[in-house]
Amino acid sequence: MYKTVKSWFEMPKGSFVILLSKDADYKILGYYFKEKEMSQFKINSDLFLRLNLDHERNEFNLLRLKDLIILSYLYKIQGKQSRKASSLIFGLMLDESDDPERFKVSIKESAAVIEDIDLFDVSQDNFENKLRKIYQENIEKISDILDPESLKHSIINRTKEMLSGDKKERKIAQELLQKIESNLHVKISEFYSMAEDALKTQDYDKSEKMFVKASEIAEELLELELAKSLKERAKLSIKIPDLTRELNDIVQRARSALKKEDFHESYIFYKKAAEIAKELMQPDLEEEYSLKSKALQDFYQVDLKFKKKK
Repeated sequence: MYKTVKSWFEMPKGSFVILLSKDADYKILGYYFKEKEMSQFKINSDLFLRLNLDHERNEFNLLRLKDLIILSYLYKIQGKQSRKASSLIFGLMLDESDDPERFKVSIKESAAVIEDIDLFDVSQDNFENKLRKIYQENIEKISDILDPESLKHSIINRTKEMLSGDKKERKIAQELLQKIESNLHVKISEFYSMAEDALKTQDYDKSEKMFVKASEIAEELLELELAKSLKERAKLSIKIPDLTRELNDIVQRARSALKKEDFHESYIFYKKAAEIAKELMQPDLEEEYSLKSKALQDFYQVDLKFKKKK
C-alpha cells in the first residue's frame, strides 16, 4: 500500500500564491516556475473554487490534476494586512512521483515570509521576483543541503559570519569547522540513503531510526531546517504500518457495507478511508475513496428521499 517515492528531496515544478481579500474577489499574486514547460499553468476560477473549498476543511491540501499534484497551504494573515485580507494560499506544483510530505514545513514557513510583503501595493513582476527568492531560499534549500558538498559549503559560509562575532560564536564556528573536517556532514546523506532503502523494503522501524539519526547530525551541525524536515519524515515512516492496516480495514468495511446495500455506512467508511489516504500522502487513493464516498452519499440521499414517498 505504501507508495515508494523517487527521492525525499526532489524539487517541485513551481509555485503560486493566491490572496484571499475580505472586500474583493481572490487575487493571484504571482507564479514562479522551476520548469519552463509549466509556464502555461494558470489558476482559473474553477481550480480556485476547488482549492478554496478544500481549504475550508484542511490547512494543508493535496489536489490531483492531470499529470500534476498541487500541495497547498492556507496561511491565516495575522499582521496589519489582516484588515484587508483573511488569508493566502501558497501552492506547489509537484510531479506524480514526488512525496508531498517533505515540503509541508518549508511551504508553511514560506507563506509566513510572504506576509511581510505589502500584498496590496506590489506589482506582479515585483512579487514574482520575491517569490523566486523565497522559493530558492526556503524550498530549494532543503534539497541542496543533502548533498555533502552543498552542505559543507553552507556550513562554511555560516561560520564566516560567526567568526566575526563574539567569543561564544567564534567557538561554535571553530567546532563546526572541526566537524566538517572530520566529514560528519557526509553521514547525513548516508543515513538518509539507508532510511530510503529501508522504506523500499518496508522496514519502517529501521527507516524511522535512520531518519532520526540523520536529523540528530543535522542538529549537531546547526542545520535546524533540515533536521526539522527529517524528523517529520521519521514520524511519518513509523506511522505508515498502522495507518496502512487501518486503511485496509476501513476499505474492507466499506465494501462489506456496500454489498449489504447499506449505502450510508459505506459512505462513512469511504470518507474515513480518504482521510487516512490523505494522511499517508497517497493522492490516487484519496481521490478514489473521496469520489466513492461522494457518490454513495448522493445515492443514499436519493434512496432515502424516494423511500419516504412510498
